[in-house]
Amino acid sequence: MEELQVHEEQESAISQLSKKIDEMHQLFVEKIQHTAHEEKIVDLLHAELQKYKDDLYAQLVRPILLDIIDIRDSIKRVSASFAAKPEEERLIPLKTFSDYTFDIQDVLERNNINIFDSEGGEEFNPLKHRALKKVTTPVQELHGKIAESLSSGYEYMGKTISPEKVVVYVYQKPENTEGENSNG
Repeated sequence: MEELQVHEEQESAISQLSKKIDEMHQLFVEKIQHTAHEEKIVDLLHAELQKYKDDLYAQLVRPILLDIIDIRDSIKRVSASFAAKPEEERLIPLKTFSDYTFDIQDVLERNNINIFDSEGGEEFNPLKHRALKKVTTPVQELHGKIAESLSSGYEYMGKTISPEKVVVYVYQKPENTEGENSNG
């Protein structure tokens, strides 16, 4: 009888254990399904976000591209009008050509680009300037100062996106002449 009771207890324990395993299996299957669903939602959200980013980029770039297209069309019109003239009159006046820099400047300024040019004697700033050439000077106070601006610099929202190209002074102590050495 005792064996029967132990056997029944074992069967009951096995049955309970089997039932718990079935419940855990069901929970595991549900969790896998839930995780797969979450991954699908994340993928859809990521795709939607990328679409918004692409559209935002297009909205930001479109006005710049339209302005550049207008400038190109204007250059083509001027070129065509000069091409229709007799050969001796085909030279484009410098003013007509240089006026395009103002058109491009307008495009840049409409898009929050600040154009800057330094004056001679201003301090060299490596965040805003790129030294393309160095000029030696015997004047120590000029060391590290700008001698000449070669091309404009450009900033967007306070950050330099294209540094100004400049010539920078570098101090070089003047060499003493023999007459000065004998007096010293």
